Amino acid sequence: MWRKLSIAHLVLGPGLGLGLGLALGLGLAGAALAASSDPHGGDPVTVIPRGLLGPRGIGGLKAAVATAGAVLLGLGLVLERRGRGRAWRRTRDGALAVLGVVGAACWWNLFQFNFPDHAHPSDSFHYYLGAKYFPELGYTRLYRCVLVADAETDAPDWVLERRIRDLESNELVPAEAVLGEPERCTRHFGAERWKAFRRDTRWFRNHVAARRWVRFQQDHGYNATPAWGILGRAVASTGPVSAAQLGWIRLLDPALLLAMWGAVIWAFGWRVACAAAIYWGTNYPAPFGWTGGSILRQDWLAATIVGICLLRRGAPAASGALVGLAAFLRIFPGLVAVGVGLQALAQMAVARRVSLARAPRRFVVGGLAAAALVVPLSALSSGGLDAWTGFAENSRVHLATPLANHLGLRTVLSHDPEQRSAVARDPSLDDPMARWKQARRDTFEGRALLFWTLVAGFAALVARATLRREPWVAAVLGVALIPIATELTGYYHAVLLAFALLARGWPLMGALTCAFSALGWLIGDRWHWTDEIHVWISVLTVGFCVFAVLLVTHREPEAEPGAPEGARTGCS
Repeated sequence: MWRKLSIAHLVLGPGLGLGLGLALGLGLAGAALAASSDPHGGDPVTVIPRGLLGPRGIGGLKAAVATAGAVLLGLGLVLERRGRGRAWRRTRDGALAVLGVVGAACWWNLFQFNFPDHAHPSDSFHYYLGAKYFPELGYTRLYRCVLVADAETDAPDWVLERRIRDLESNELVPAEAVLGEPERCTRHFGAERWKAFRRDTRWFRNHVAARRWVRFQQDHGYNATPAWGILGRAVASTGPVSAAQLGWIRLLDPALLLAMWGAVIWAFGWRVACAAAIYWGTNYPAPFGWTGGSILRQDWLAATIVGICLLRRGAPAASGALVGLAAFLRIFPGLVAVGVGLQALAQMAVARRVSLARAPRRFVVGGLAAAALVVPLSALSSGGLDAWTGFAENSRVHLATPLANHLGLRTVLSHDPEQRSAVARDPSLDDPMARWKQARRDTFEGRALLFWTLVAGFAALVARATLRREPWVAAVLGVALIPIATELTGYYHAVLLAFALLARGWPLMGALTCAFSALGWLIGDRWHWTDEIHVWISVLTVGFCVFAVLLVTHREPEAEPGAPEGARTGCS
């Protein structure tokens, strides 16, 4: 009886712990942006925590949790290899459950959030105004129109001192040049819509410090797809912006994350979920501070991971629909589908006939169903299919702009140690990073052929690795294509938690995924400039992806340590 109760509690513990952590986030989300500011726009005085609950303390704790997870799971593997898998099983399971819950809480910075506020004012500003007024702003007029709105209500001298980013070229330009042609903004608005835009803009302006408000307009704009705008615009249009409205909108991301972790436990078991939660909560490139406390910034992640879970549980049509939705939300999750497609191509090549098996066929049907629903809805929400053309052009400009927190194979090949930001940064220029950006472009141009050759070679490795594996394995290895074939800002690499799911068939991957997270903190401590940190994490990531693919290729799947006897995962 006691044994049954203990196991039940251990199984439920991680899920309940994750749910409790997310519930705390939900309860505190409504406090976001509640404080008023002085008439010129100052922040309320806040005290950033120090010590264990400060940024450095929590960073150290994340590294410790990831390291402990790697050691604990590695110990389990050693014991299994020596035929002592039952040794300290209950103790090890309890420790793993605790680490899983603490690891998940680490994503929330142990509920210190953005030290100490839950809200992310900058990201909320971009995604709220960008979605709500997309028919008028498109992808290029957000900062221009904010500046014009400010000029109508603020002191002219202060407005004229600004430099804002021209979202058509991604260059910084003086406010005076923009204010000389206000009609380039206002002609897109009707009188009531302009009045509403000015009111919402003023609300955001009054809840941040003046210097921070200026920095908002030097970022890189609103970059969501028209598909994201379907729900984004719907929730933002429920009324004038207010603390209460933003509070409940910010509850959507924690709810999606709660559903995602429930799906992982359901599809892969609580032990695998703990390993994945440790990576998700502790990894260096994708902490809460980048997108936490904002608006629907985790929808693509939830859709991608739940899609893989559905594939594992034998629901390929529903999986294809969710992965397709994730691709429409953020484009790059479509590489998960590419992983499934590479598997299908490899199987057809071996069989020497063009015929899709049941699972990939239903997966494709699900993806097509998602497209049939999302495309017309996005056109209806954003004012026509031209929105997708605008998104493509905006993405072209954005992707052509190197960023210090980019990650991936391309980041590695674009790096020139002689032109790192510590050397190339020039504060005398309008854009201090202009020379660094150009050096990145020039370096990659000379290595572009090598890049595409390596991408093609890696895709071939994925096809070979997945030939005789289950479709969900192909989907996870499709995730491996993301850092190989794309160059994304680091916070999107939260999706690499999918590597831990491979522990269901290759238990070593659980320990290695935790170690992968811990090594990121070692790199962050060793190097100090953002671009160098992300280059070396990119090297680590590429190596990790290659290793995962080779492991799946050359080692047959086995039972996860602690799983029931005979619980193997292999080719269906």
